[in-house]
Amino acid sequence: MLLYYPNTQVKEKVNNVEEFTYIKFLKSFCKIMDFWPEREEKNSKTRIFRLRYILVLQFCFTLVAGVLYLTNSVGKQTFYDLGHTIITVLMNVVSLSRLILRCFKKYDVVGQQFINKIHLYHYRNDSEYAMKIHTVVHKISHNMTYIFSFCIIFGTVTFNLTPIFNNIGSDAYKNPRPDNVTLQQCVYYALPFDYTGNFKWYLLVAIFNVQKTFFCTSLFILFELSLSLMIICLWGHLRIFIHNLNHIPAPRNSFEYTKEERQEVDDTLKKCIQHHTLIIGFVRIMSETYGLAVLIYYAFQQVVGCLLLLQCSQMELKTVTRFGFLTLVLNQQLIQISVIFELLGYMSDKLQDAVYCVPWEYMDTSHRKMVYMMFRQSQIPLQLKAMNMLSIGVKTMVSILKTSVTYYLILKTVTTD
Repeated sequence: MLLYYPNTQVKEKVNNVEEFTYIKFLKSFCKIMDFWPEREEKNSKTRIFRLRYILVLQFCFTLVAGVLYLTNSVGKQTFYDLGHTIITVLMNVVSLSRLILRCFKKYDVVGQQFINKIHLYHYRNDSEYAMKIHTVVHKISHNMTYIFSFCIIFGTVTFNLTPIFNNIGSDAYKNPRPDNVTLQQCVYYALPFDYTGNFKWYLLVAIFNVQKTFFCTSLFILFELSLSLMIICLWGHLRIFIHNLNHIPAPRNSFEYTKEERQEVDDTLKKCIQHHTLIIGFVRIMSETYGLAVLIYYAFQQVVGCLLLLQCSQMELKTVTRFGFLTLVLNQQLIQISVIFELLGYMSDKLQDAVYCVPWEYMDTSHRKMVYMMFRQSQIPLQLKAMNMLSIGVKTMVSILKTSVTYYLILKTVTTD
């Protein structure tokens, strides 16, 4: 089927969701590290050899090595130097939490349900308005996927090039190397060999860090991108649902529906209830699946936000180039994921008004019971919560940013003194 999206250069011939260009692009990135949600395993004997499990072991190793390096460096390095290792260790924790989540079957269940049931492609032919919303959501998803994919490459390159430029500037690559000059890495570990003084070991660790930072950056960005695509799709569902409620007609010629009109209202109400139940069910399963990972991410943002501000406050070229882009990306991700999740709460309020405005006064008892059922369901806030404790939205985001600035000022005062 050929689909054309106005005001874009997007013209695609697709038969299912996975044939969209942006979905194929996202899938190719996820497949690199075995992060794409799959159907039920055909050959369970090969599960233990999957890349996802190998990456879990790798990130566990680098986490332990990073923590050991951090403990060994206390008292030997300044707080600013230790701040870099603290940030990379905490990023390792977040990445590991997402890799572990990937190993559970519920991750595949949510992903496949989004592809096979929730995506607006399956509802585009329900009405002209449904096709319009599908087009809007498609354009947003299409552009967002390519922007985020560019950030993966750009973030990996800049994070690894910064120590290389610093090494060139300090003549660390010269032979013989100047005294008191060591080879810098983008990530440090406690290893049984000297990779800051021996160039061969340095090169080995540098190559390892390239793939490590690529996987870590991908886990950060692809996780937020996947959640964003799901939430935007749910936003589109709610727009369609509210539109259908607003267009339930009142009786044409009297104060009660005719037999044909009652049948039309009955079909519309049943369809609306099924649609709303589908939305609520998917929001619930998303909260259950991603709740712990999002809670860890919010805790990470709370701690790392102030450390990044402290690092950038040095206003040195090497720190700004290393942490400036990272600070912008992490804050942008926090703001974006919070604002997108807030869309659900905003649409939930509009949904309550739409249900209340249904012309229930003209309906018979059975149809009023249906409207009452929808009204009760609409009182349930469509809001994702991390472990049923922390609401994900703008208020939490603002609280995190304010607290990060407060902690930064405290750390700045302490380190200055």
